[in-house]
Amino acid sequence: MTSNDGPRGAARLGIWSNIEFWIAFGAAFGAAFGVVAGILLNNVGLGVALGAALGTALGVTAGVVVIARATNRSRS
Repeated sequence: MTSNDGPRGAARLGIWSNIEFWIAFGAAFGAAFGVVAGILLNNVGLGVALGAALGTALGVTAGVVVIARATNRSRS
């Protein structure tokens, strides 16, 4: 059985509480940055691959920090 209940404080955040949003945004930003870096370094494939990987990691980290801070703020 599943529950429709979300984490405490998540309703207040709206779309910002979805980690999927942060992952997608990070990957898209990383890929765009990777294209620019790849053009400058004459290796677009490597730039996109590294940019997407690092962007996804950055998106996950930023999302976790924002969600954790908002959840912590709602508890106090």
